[in-house]
Amino acid sequence: ARIAVLERESRTLQETLREEQRMAMIDALTGIPNRAAYDDRIEQEFRRWKRFARPVSILAWDIDRFKAINDAYGHKAGDKVLRVIGQHLARHVRDTDFVGRYGGEEFVMLLVGTSAEEARVVADKIRLEIAQLGFHFHDQPVTVTASCGITQFNDADTPDTIFDRADRALYQAKQAGRNCCVAA
Repeated sequence: ARIAVLERESRTLQETLREEQRMAMIDALTGIPNRAAYDDRIEQEFRRWKRFARPVSILAWDIDRFKAINDAYGHKAGDKVLRVIGQHLARHVRDTDFVGRYGGEEFVMLLVGTSAEEARVVADKIRLEIAQLGFHFHDQPVTVTASCGITQFNDADTPDTIFDRADRALYQAKQAGRNCCVAA
């Protein structure tokens, strides 16, 4: 009887530990995976890409003029924007893909089996939908837009160089006037 009790306690502790590990990979504000989850997933996808050579694209997203939203409407409004956009991005990925909050107002997507050209079509559709989400603060409509940098895994890449290239493309999108997608 004592062994049975200890086995039940052990199973309960193991389940609790698994749940805590899962929650450690979720962004508390948006409910989508966080940077730690991205770090794990990019390593997995990179190894899989090295083995199978199927295209994988990375999309770096940033909410345009997010600081202005926080300054004008407050941090609760900014938090709402992050939640809504994070959930919107999550609805637009397949089960084999990944989306997570990279940090601040930045999000990252991995589109498995998708070239950069195909990813740009997807990104432009999502970008247009974000601009139509219809945010309202203090009963006034507020347009929120996002920019996206896109790239595809290449032979000389590491997980860091892949993200850096997507981030540079995102910077180019910002320089081009925001609310656009740039592939590199």
